[in-house]
Amino acid sequence: MILSRLRGRRKISLENEREYPGFESVRIVIPQTDLDPDYLLRFDVEGVLNEEICLLNERHKVDLELWNVPEASHLWNFNLHYFEYCIPLAAKWSDTGDNRYWLCFKRLVESWIAACEYPLGDGWHPYTISLRLVNWLVCRELFEPMLSTDAEFDKMLLDSMYAQYRHLAINQETHLLANHYFENLKALVICSKLFGDDCEFERSWRNLEGQLEEQILQDGVHFERSLMYHKLVLEGILRISFVLRQIDGSEPEILRTKASSMLDAMVSLEKGMGKTPFFNDSADGVSKSCSQLSAACLSIFQLEACDAVADFPFAGYYKLYSDDGRFALMVDVGEPGPPYMLGHSHCDALSFELSVDGVPVIINSGTYGYQSELRSYFRSTAAHNTVQYGSCEQMQCWGEHRVASSYESCSVVERSGNLIRAVLTLRNGIRLERCIQFRADSLVISDTAVNGADECLVSRIHIASGNRLDAVSSDSQMNVEQQVASREFGLLENVETLVFKSSDSIVCSIDCASLRQYVVGKDIG
Repeated sequence: MILSRLRGRRKISLENEREYPGFESVRIVIPQTDLDPDYLLRFDVEGVLNEEICLLNERHKVDLELWNVPEASHLWNFNLHYFEYCIPLAAKWSDTGDNRYWLCFKRLVESWIAACEYPLGDGWHPYTISLRLVNWLVCRELFEPMLSTDAEFDKMLLDSMYAQYRHLAINQETHLLANHYFENLKALVICSKLFGDDCEFERSWRNLEGQLEEQILQDGVHFERSLMYHKLVLEGILRISFVLRQIDGSEPEILRTKASSMLDAMVSLEKGMGKTPFFNDSADGVSKSCSQLSAACLSIFQLEACDAVADFPFAGYYKLYSDDGRFALMVDVGEPGPPYMLGHSHCDALSFELSVDGVPVIINSGTYGYQSELRSYFRSTAAHNTVQYGSCEQMQCWGEHRVASSYESCSVVERSGNLIRAVLTLRNGIRLERCIQFRADSLVISDTAVNGADECLVSRIHIASGNRLDAVSSDSQMNVEQQVASREFGLLENVETLVFKSSDSIVCSIDCASLRQYVVGKDIG
């Protein structure tokens, strides 16, 4: 990682990159994900026609001579260079035949090539290249009838893609690894096959195979412990498999094996939750949905999802259900992520989320944004449904994506069908014990500082926007605070947070009968 960072960005000679051995066109569109109506509705296609693009719930007019929006965040500008918003554009053309969509795509690509001077700016970052190459391939397939009549533009498109591919090959993000490196390798494996580059394919596949073994834990969860990134990686595995099967007649068995374990983990962890669980950097509206990916797994691998798994000991995630099955709870009792890559980690050890009949009631606060003055809050202990010893943070989170130090350990000490007891050891040696249990018609959360004496305990419960939690009792002081939460990047909501304080222990009980009646009576739509 250090050598990779010291090496810096390397350049190719564009003069030598204009010619390539050939290009094999194969299907890359996965209808269950790329053409799902709910996915396509994420993007304002009519806005794109006018170069007014809404990404991460933030809308900006884009100057096609600059391809940079200074007033937008770095993450927004990265998303601008992904070109994902052109997939709905291409789908719209495919449905209607309206040439406005084709001409818009052509204008956007031509202006990007003209404005984004090699190798400067966000457009030539390895991560944006990795995502853009695949998105351009999807658009190229959907626009194929128009490209067949415009050989000059098609050659311009392929020339640019080949140059981006060769630049990516010598600028992989081995200084970051994790999901960034996976996306690099995904794009390289696919493009090396399409461009007939056998040497690069062998090299990239060997590295990808190693990353699949490292990044997908034995229980099927992605090692960054973010269900959002978990789903992005699963989609990438499906895309690679789809392409290799068409070119080689089959795909390596490891792709099917990893897809199967990731599918079961995804559907089991999201079962009954009604959304992407907000542990570590996670949000809805970024990755494809659980149902879309499940449908794609069925189509490509004929994999039927198993949602019955409740324990994920390698990731540290566990599920609890009430006896009637209407209450679903997910709790984090594990490591925050791979020790060399904690940039997407939050202080959420011992935290839980609770949904009733698929309606989120108790949630972690979410993510909101990477470049935001609220970034430190959303990663903090106080933004999660966990217990805190005085003002001690579980981790020292620095800047956008750094962690200086983390807690020592977090492990399960007792586990049964409707109970989990775990201990979190902070870096100062303080041990916090939490027990979560469904009892009869209540959910009981008990917190204790095993060896603490000087600081009080603080436990928080963040109530999802639009819900209430009236039937709560506790043996400790309880206050209601107003905080913020975020379901999607760029969206802020005001939420109520119950704050419990005690000098030694906290026991909180939630009346499930009352909560069940409330959820049934509310207008979910």
